[in-house]
Amino acid sequence: MKHIFFSILSALAFSFCQTAEPAKKRSLECYVRYLEPEAQTHAEATLREGDVSLQAIQPPDGILYQGREMKLLAEPVISFRLDKPGKFEDKHVFSWKDPKGQVQQFDMQLSPIRQFGFGSKTLSRQQPATLRWEGDALVKGETLVFMWENEALRKTVPMEVIQVSGEPAIGFPAAKIAQLDPGQWTYYLVRKRLIKADINGVAASGIIEYYTKLDTVQVK
Repeated sequence: MKHIFFSILSALAFSFCQTAEPAKKRSLECYVRYLEPEAQTHAEATLREGDVSLQAIQPPDGILYQGREMKLLAEPVISFRLDKPGKFEDKHVFSWKDPKGQVQQFDMQLSPIRQFGFGSKTLSRQQPATLRWEGDALVKGETLVFMWENEALRKTVPMEVIQVSGEPAIGFPAAKIAQLDPGQWTYYLVRKRLIKADINGVAASGIIEYYTKLDTVQVK
């Protein structure tokens, strides 16, 4: 099954209100994606500066991710990227130096989903079902995307859920399950979180995504 990546840094777009202050405005755009089956992390970052139209810039000594120097890319804009293998880390830190040489830091956090399931390998299109997982419940700013695939039918069905219930579980009404044709389906989850913060005048925004391993169910 091929992963479908829902967010890339180049797709992030942020608008900022015009200010009368002479100081230049700055923004930081970050993106982190973790693939559990491959145990691989991909990170991107772009720092922008300007009076009205913000342009990508290269800060002194570049940008660090988890304390490691990111690779500088000049096309299509100045940006920084890093790919690294290893276990998922709950906290993700981007750091850079401001024009005064002081180190600034933007943190993003996300709880992984390592064990999950419906409690049965068979789902009925006439009955509701509940998916549960080990880990923290969804919080504000998070969504959970189900990517269903039926190879026999050559179908892919995405389902996005925004549900802050305080429990590590998602309820599916029968009408939702009925969107899947009878047959064998594989699926994986994508836990996504949008984070925004003001880092000493820098408008920082980031998206972090966690792609789980696959599970298989029979839909009847």
